Amino acid sequence: MGDLRKCLASGEYGMLKDCPLFESNFMQVTKTGDIANKVTVGIAASSPSLEMPDLMLLARPAPSLTGQCECQCPEALPFPDEELQLFGLLPLKFVRLYVHDESRFQLKVRLANGRTFYLQLLTHPLKQDHVFGQWVRLLYRLRFYHADAPITYEQETAAYRQKKTFS
Repeated sequence: MGDLRKCLASGEYGMLKDCPLFESNFMQVTKTGDIANKVTVGIAASSPSLEMPDLMLLARPAPSLTGQCECQCPEALPFPDEELQLFGLLPLKFVRLYVHDESRFQLKVRLANGRTFYLQLLTHPLKQDHVFGQWVRLLYRLRFYHADAPITYEQETAAYRQKKTFS
């Protein structure tokens, strides 16, 4: 059971404790790659009967009085007994997820209000390719499932060329 799942099971989030959930730990980074803070991101379906996820959950380590690692290196994995505090529950219809930098395992998150932030996968180096690959597959499924998904440049140009060919 992941840390976010434990957080949902132990708190006042009873309706979400049994929901399908895909979660990973990330470092929030600036566009240039400077480290800001740790965040756990989960993509969930608010109901087990839903075909696709509809929520994005954001959690951070809960403040505690015990000593914590102050280093800001990406290898600093969360402590096993570290508790999470949920600080964001966003409907996916107000969120756009993109691959920002595949070589650094970074995602770009754009909210409906225009705010953008960047996340760098924080996992064991031997598992980074596999876990990031799972995120990429999830992003594509989410993008092509929603009818209101933005048209990518390639799709737009292909549609234009096709119209021009038949005209």
